[in-house]
Amino acid sequence: MTEKTETVPTLTSEEMLNLFGVLSHDLKSPIFSIDGFSELLQSDYADKLDEDGRDFLARIRSSVGHMKRTLDEMSHVVKLLSRPQVIGPVALKDLFEEIRLRFANLIDEGKVDVRIPEDLPVINSDPERLREAISALFSNALTFTDRGAGERIVEVTTDRADGEFRLCVRDNGLGFEMKYGAQIFDLGLKLDKQRGTGPGYGLFVAKRISEGLGGTIEMDSTPGEGSRFCLNLPDRSS
Repeated sequence: MTEKTETVPTLTSEEMLNLFGVLSHDLKSPIFSIDGFSELLQSDYADKLDEDGRDFLARIRSSVGHMKRTLDEMSHVVKLLSRPQVIGPVALKDLFEEIRLRFANLIDEGKVDVRIPEDLPVINSDPERLREAISALFSNALTFTDRGAGERIVEVTTDRADGEFRLCVRDNGLGFEMKYGAQIFDLGLKLDKQRGTGPGYGLFVAKRISEGLGGTIEMDSTPGEGSRFCLNLPDRSS
């Protein structure tokens, strides 16, 4: 007897985007309520709480702030990956200045030695997607380290060869075993779950962006010595 199979209709990209928008909106409403009432408790009733109570309340407010940031970041990424590509000139020097400002607190707190070439080129790519991909690599380099303040290094290099433009971000952080190389870009994977406060999609997004731009992403890493992630993109300079 032949077994019947039914074709289940899948959601279109537009439907997925709309669904995420509805879910995001419905989640934000209770989050804002928790944030508002916890703020009132902190401002008007703090003197009625003991030290443990004030600590618990501060933890609640911190967690709510993290939830709000995560929803905003995910909303941005979903919209970015859903829209058509817009290819145009990207001044990498300006782009890295933006990224420096975005991660200024982490850089300053860790006294990170950020090494970015002065003669970065202008390339043709999608500026928003490229900014998101490089930011993910930068965030990864700044987060996964055990080195003390003043001992951390993040270095950017670029080169052109065989019709490709390569941009690499190298760090001297924790590194990882290369046996995890096939999994490192999986959605939600965190080799060290104690690190970072994001939902774990940075490297996944960087890979999807590089592939969407017609390129690839590769990495090499040594435990205790650091990692290097490289975006290999079509050289559209000609």
